[in-house]
Amino acid sequence: MEIVRASGVEEDRGLEGRFLNPGNLDFVITLSNGMPDPFERAAFVLHGLVTGHPFVQGNKRIAFLLAALILLRTPERYVIVSPDEENNRVVRDIAEGKTTREDVRAWLHPVAKIRR
Repeated sequence: MEIVRASGVEEDRGLEGRFLNPGNLDFVITLSNGMPDPFERAAFVLHGLVTGHPFVQGNKRIAFLLAALILLRTPERYVIVSPDEENNRVVRDIAEGKTTREDVRAWLHPVAKIRR
């Protein structure tokens, strides 16, 4: 819920605790916790939350932020450095069913750079 509060997007205000499909959120987080590869985990969370719609609003934003956080919290502290337009395109493609989880994982590798 902290991510919804921190988004700064006007339409997200007051939506804390507004779940559409909480089972999907639990499923995605639980399964991702067992994934040792951070890129696999980030791709799984991004794809799973965008396609599973656990929240009333903000699913794509929250999914992208969580994927970025998963990569940042590695010992290498990866940061997604692709332009916002590209990030938005990838997330929209996931939502429209044009991009698989494997595609997302392959996309993350070159756009995630070690934070120095």
